[in-house]
Amino acid sequence: MSLTREAFERVREAIVSGALEFGEPLSETQIAKALGMSKAPVRAAFMELRDKGLVNIVPQSGTYVFSPTEEDVRMLSSFRALLEDEAVRVANKRNGPRLWVRLEEAIVLMRRAVAIEDWDAYRKADSAFHHAFLEESENRYLLSAYHIAAPALEALRVRLQSGLNNFRERSFNEHIDIARLLRAGEVDDACAILRTHILIINDSLHTFPLNPQKGSRREKSTTRNYANAFSSTALAE
Repeated sequence: MSLTREAFERVREAIVSGALEFGEPLSETQIAKALGMSKAPVRAAFMELRDKGLVNIVPQSGTYVFSPTEEDVRMLSSFRALLEDEAVRVANKRNGPRLWVRLEEAIVLMRRAVAIEDWDAYRKADSAFHHAFLEESENRYLLSAYHIAAPALEALRVRLQSGLNNFRERSFNEHIDIARLLRAGEVDDACAILRTHILIINDSLHTFPLNPQKGSRREKSTTRNYANAFSSTALAE
């Protein structure tokens, strides 16, 4: 893995997991030091993160973790709902048995994560569940389009899970219902639950620190302990 790819994955994971906050300024120098590399790969990673919608690079100001507006969230979630609805219908028709196995495997991992309250593992299993739709649709254009919005939406859902009572329980049960209905051939019912599952984020915007004031974040950039922010995002060898 190149240093640029490592920097990209580590910063991306820290943003998605919530270790880095919405609107928080990012110090190229301090992040490079925390990751044990020069500034060049971190700078290149910032450019890719900008293209993925996870950071904003402001000339003469700095680089900041993205800070979505309510309109951004609504557009992103609607975009995702449209893509996943199409993907699940195609995947279930084209590769139903293989899709069902992948969904059940993700549910097993989610159940284990819930039992030990490992919410990072739950998040990853949740993502695997939804990625199965796109991958088993075997439509590379759907998958490519999905990747545009997926990181930002995952970051939002992580914050939703921690800020809304009983969200994880509801979310987990919806995953089970979707998988059960697809296996039973009730695709329209599964898609109806999937749409609700995705769009719940629009009804919970009050739980998010959307568009924070950057003034309070700038102070944080000089005191931020990036070693702690990246401590839980080490990459597997």
